[in-house]
Amino acid sequence: MEKIIQNGQKPYYRPNLEHLLNDLGVAAGDTLVLHASLKFFGYLIGGAAMVIDTVLGCIGPQGTLVMPSQSVYNMNPKFWQYPPAPEEWHDDIRETMLPYDPQRTPVDDALGAVVAYFYRYPNVYRSAHPLYSFCACGKDAQKLLEDHPLDYGLGTASPLQKLYDADAKILMLGTTFETNTSLHLAEYFANRPDIEESAPMMVDGKKQWVSFKNIDLDIYDDFLDVQKEFFKEYAAQVQHRPLPNGEAHCFRMRDCVDFAKAYYQKKG
Repeated sequence: MEKIIQNGQKPYYRPNLEHLLNDLGVAAGDTLVLHASLKFFGYLIGGAAMVIDTVLGCIGPQGTLVMPSQSVYNMNPKFWQYPPAPEEWHDDIRETMLPYDPQRTPVDDALGAVVAYFYRYPNVYRSAHPLYSFCACGKDAQKLLEDHPLDYGLGTASPLQKLYDADAKILMLGTTFETNTSLHLAEYFANRPDIEESAPMMVDGKKQWVSFKNIDLDIYDDFLDVQKEFFKEYAAQVQHRPLPNGEAHCFRMRDCVDFAKAYYQKKG
């Protein structure tokens, strides 16, 4: 905060965020997929709690707020990549790793403070996938997240497809497409090879390592390229507004996923 004061930057208050959301086209009854980074607000009064409370107030009781709540480090260590775990550690990691619990398993640190607050918020429902869960609050929360399949956890039977079918909006507060989980749905239409993944879960009251199928995601490190081209082609449909230290964007998930499908199919 001291640096912000020295730079003459004013605090960011709830009325500022309410005005921003209205300008971005967020409205009562929306189904909204939120990605947010607090650092781009500067000195945000109320922090993560204020963001969630304000967004829920904007979409109202007929709306639904959804956030990715992945826990990919719950994965079998033999699949770890960023960084890989030494092979001699694998058995001990598998032995001591806790099974997935929607109420207790932490979200990945990289997802930020807002979802770390939200998944413990009252009346939030979290899906059952041990690696690729989503959490949601509002009218359609359970309907969107129930029956989350283990196989292809971000694919055409996942909550992402249900959000696409529900014509959800994507709201990015300070983030870029590097956090845009919806792009993974498009990757399932790009003929990617299958891979095996596994994670610890409770099965019949006991911890068990469960295996499931997925595709090889993130083959191309190009989500920012997709963002650039999407914002250019859909300039009239995407809403942009400034934040104290960044930008906010809002757009239809269908537009984004359809564009990314074509992008990846063309890329081969």
